[in-house]
Amino acid sequence: MKTEFAKLTNEIESFEKKAGFEKTSKKQLSRWLKEETKDYEKAKTKSRKSNKLMDIIILTLQLAHRDKISLDDAWKTWWKKSGKYLK
Repeated sequence: MKTEFAKLTNEIESFEKKAGFEKTSKKQLSRWLKEETKDYEKAKTKSRKSNKLMDIIILTLQLAHRDKISLDDAWKTWWKKSGKYLK
C-alpha cells in the first residue's frame, strides 16, 4: 500500500518555515487539534466539515513532523493491525 504522508509532511515543514509557524509549540498544536475536532462535530454544512477536516489533517501532519513520526509507517502498521476486522 503506497502512501505519501512523507511528501505532505515535507510540504507542511516548508509552509511552517515560510509562515513562521515552526515556533508554535506542540502543546498549542494539540490544543488547536482538539478545538478543530469540536468545531467539526458542530459543523452543519459539507463545506464547513471539509474545512475542519483539512485543519485536523494539517495539524496532525505538523505534530507528526515535530515528533519525527513517519505517518507512512503508522499507516502500514494500522492496516496490519486492522486486518483482523476484514474477515
